[in-house]
Amino acid sequence: MKKSILLNLILSVSYCFFFFTSTFGQETKEDTNTNLPVVSNEVFESIVQFYKYDQNIPLEARIVEKKELPDGNREKIIFKGVNNSTVPAYLTIPKNGATSHPVVVIADGIYGSKERWFEDDSWPKGGLITKSFLRAGFAVLILDAAYHGERTSEYDYVSPPFPLTFPNEARHMVIQTATEYRRAIDYLSTRSEIDTSRIGMMGLSMGAVITFQLSSIDPRIKTAVAGLTPPLKLPELQAGDVCTFANHVSCNSFLMFMGNEDPFYSMEEAHELYDRIPISQKEFVEYNVGHEPPAEYVEKVTDWFEKHLK
Repeated sequence: MKKSILLNLILSVSYCFFFFTSTFGQETKEDTNTNLPVVSNEVFESIVQFYKYDQNIPLEARIVEKKELPDGNREKIIFKGVNNSTVPAYLTIPKNGATSHPVVVIADGIYGSKERWFEDDSWPKGGLITKSFLRAGFAVLILDAAYHGERTSEYDYVSPPFPLTFPNEARHMVIQTATEYRRAIDYLSTRSEIDTSRIGMMGLSMGAVITFQLSSIDPRIKTAVAGLTPPLKLPELQAGDVCTFANHVSCNSFLMFMGNEDPFYSMEEAHELYDRIPISQKEFVEYNVGHEPPAEYVEKVTDWFEKHLK
């Protein structure tokens, strides 16, 4: 126990030292055309180290609940995450008779949970999008992010830290969650029903930031959709900010949709993020909304995955 505490202390101190030296050194600069920060390739490669994990640590995954839905069979799975966490997730398999399915991995926004992706009137219209994916033949995987859903005990049973108010805690939360999504994809490779050569990812808000992160550092993501992506621009959030990752997206195709009334960014900033994505198969969609996805995004993203993942 003492060794574990000492190791965590050493890692925490090392993390803080790296982050603040790289953030406030000479490697960060401001783009001349916008207020969005950019980082050098050297700093990016250093930041990527935070998202690496020991693949030899057993997942210890098990199915703890099964539920039949109209369009699919849902399993509640728990597996070992990082920082001694236990991650609950839902994996839902379509009822279309296929023996192997492409999969869409979903990352929710802050204050969300895996539950609301089965509720039609939730903020992400989660039930609508999950049913649409299942009917199109996609398996769907959604986790509870660190401090969210069934994991509120990790943050003393209070609301997860809002990035602009508690940037240090939020940075840790986002990096941990992104890394646990990588372990969730590891789990998918153990399932015969999943075709791991056809993995797509979709995220909204905080989940969109995580989608940018994983589509930059994990080659298993073949296509991605990011909606309502907030560029946070705080130095303390550099290691998790979408501004750090947009230039390094490397999946095959990328759809980005934004709201022109969203208070968390300007449309100039939204287009700057999109312009940074260095791949040819990409698309930008502008909706007349604030920080909430419109109902019509359901059909748009389903069509996107049918085009790029089948």
